[in-house]
Amino acid sequence: MRLRVCICTLVALACWFGLSLPARAQLSIDTSNPLDWKISNGSLTLDWDSQTGNVFGIFLAGHPDNLVDTTHIGAHGQPSGLYMDNDGTNLGGGTVTAGFHKATAYLDWWVTTASSATNAFTLTQHFLLQPNQPTLHVYVVADHAATDIAGNLGQVQYVFRLSQTLFNQTYSDNSGLHNQGPTTIPLPSPTVLNNTDPGRQVSNAVLDLHGLPLPAGFSRQFYTKYDYSSYEYQHLGHGVFGSTYGAWTVIPRAETLTGGPSKQDLIFTDNILMMECLSGHLDGAAVTYTPPQGVATRRLFGPYAFRFNAFDATLATPDDLYDDAVGIIPSALALYDIEGELHANGYVVATDRGTVQSAIAGAGPTPANAAWAVLADNAKNFQASSAGYQYWQNLNADGTATIAGVAPGSYRLSAYVLGQWGELRVDNVNMPAGGELDLTALQFTPENFASTAPVWTIGTPDRSASEFQHGNLNGIELRNFWGSYNYWQDYAATQGAQIYYATAVGSQPATSNVTAINYVLWGQFDPGLFGGVFNASDDTTDGYTFAIPGYVASLPGAAGSNGVSTKVPPMTVHFITTSAEAAGAQFAVLSVGLAATEGSLTVSLNGHPLSWHAINTSDAMVRSGLAGYYQWIAYQWDVSKLNPPGFDNILTFTTSQPQGDMFDALRFELTATSADPAVTGWHDYEYLYNGTYVPANDKVPNN
Repeated sequence: MRLRVCICTLVALACWFGLSLPARAQLSIDTSNPLDWKISNGSLTLDWDSQTGNVFGIFLAGHPDNLVDTTHIGAHGQPSGLYMDNDGTNLGGGTVTAGFHKATAYLDWWVTTASSATNAFTLTQHFLLQPNQPTLHVYVVADHAATDIAGNLGQVQYVFRLSQTLFNQTYSDNSGLHNQGPTTIPLPSPTVLNNTDPGRQVSNAVLDLHGLPLPAGFSRQFYTKYDYSSYEYQHLGHGVFGSTYGAWTVIPRAETLTGGPSKQDLIFTDNILMMECLSGHLDGAAVTYTPPQGVATRRLFGPYAFRFNAFDATLATPDDLYDDAVGIIPSALALYDIEGELHANGYVVATDRGTVQSAIAGAGPTPANAAWAVLADNAKNFQASSAGYQYWQNLNADGTATIAGVAPGSYRLSAYVLGQWGELRVDNVNMPAGGELDLTALQFTPENFASTAPVWTIGTPDRSASEFQHGNLNGIELRNFWGSYNYWQDYAATQGAQIYYATAVGSQPATSNVTAINYVLWGQFDPGLFGGVFNASDDTTDGYTFAIPGYVASLPGAAGSNGVSTKVPPMTVHFITTSAEAAGAQFAVLSVGLAATEGSLTVSLNGHPLSWHAINTSDAMVRSGLAGYYQWIAYQWDVSKLNPPGFDNILTFTTSQPQGDMFDALRFELTATSADPAVTGWHDYEYLYNGTYVPANDKVPNN
């Protein structure tokens, strides 16, 4: 009451003396034209189509420019601007309605597409402004009624087509555990990126740039959106900027994303600003949302935010613009706590959130960013988590972690250490509203089958192929179109075969260099390349027929023009064992960590094959990735399949599909006990032995 009196007194005095006061920014909405709602909050002015949900005009106060791409025209002859690009099964049409709720502190408006005979979901896209803030918040709600037809969501994605001339550089930060800090990349001109020469469209969403003008600082010879992805481990935001403006995606909470912290999501296409809420990109079809039939369910995605700013005396650098954008997270969370429409659609306010205190023995000390705790869907591999909330936290050096802001629900706690095999899984972690859970008596046990050191290891079990050839440059993870490399040239000295000595064998020394192994075990290597690079009259994507080394066409079984369809030879690993290692051993166990797989993998020990049939396929290898859906297979042979100590043993690796498999790490052990999960009590890997196959059991606790 005292504050109200003071304000009234000030207003009265101002009127008495003829003074003016700064006007309070007002939220305004004009719905008279259904194809162009006019919406403003004092900092942003928007044009919105209430029939499609597209934001096709966005203006920053004090600036004349429409920030959206006015050359890309969508429905009703309007720029496409900001819209959703969702995909799944049984996503058809339905009745479209729009509405809004205006409060003093916020304006929430929405468009709803109702479920129907061809549409499994009622999808409602919400938009949210608060006064005098250049930030547009968004969230989407997928309702599935008990009577709705079956369906799923395979992609939930915001696409923001911004001006191609006003925004010509991308900015990402902490896009991976090996890609720390900010990365800025100047983009080729719109003329280059919009090139439609069919010979240059060499693969899905890949443009061959050879011979085209490129800006200083852009070092790639291909453009593909798959080069621009971010792991979700430390992902707070990303953006595009030009000489005047910045536009940013901000993730105040990652809880409604899918696939856990190791999931990679696309963040840019050209200068298009993206927000992937759910997708199978790089991680395959394991990440989908499929509601149960006959039960009413609701799935909230978001809120997320799009922040707009401009260079000035305070925001002088791209780093400043980014810091300004992610700096809104505390105020955004405060806004969400008072937003009635958001609450009605399932958002959990701060007072109903709790905290998990965990202490995991055996998970520390570790290098920075190596040990992680994840809360996600109960009784499910977190990589496939899609139905509920998810949270994660890097463990401290002593194995402790605090996960705050957890919504009520039942979760699985998973913990893993990059550099160790195995995963701790604790189910039925039940978080009450506003409560605190104390999980301080947990133990992470590295899952080693032998009680002694392995005979050998190749690579690091960090769920990534980044340590292998073409995986990194000076420790920075590379993400490149696979046609940037030339496999047959890399291994010309061995006629295309990868040959690795895991130990010294006779006079042959151990290889001791993981970059001797390619980041992908290809079944066939024939990337699309623009033929015009090699022959001006060739406007096809068959350029690799010119680039492939001549020896390939003379190999046994060579196929295709100049040998481009020739199968890649199997990879071989040579090693010996010692008498001490073999003493008392009954089994030889090869652990194969796969960072991604597209093909079944047969491994033969001295001519005794075991075949693993691919599941949970993910295509990171052809989408500029070094990790997809992680899997671990234990191949076991009787020790009698080994040659005597000191004699050469050969492991032969063959993949069934052209896109092959991507190794995470390999480990070979001799053990007195079987690696059968029934013996070890561990259930996070698949097991092969003679004619026995035991799948990983992701539904049960582990470790």
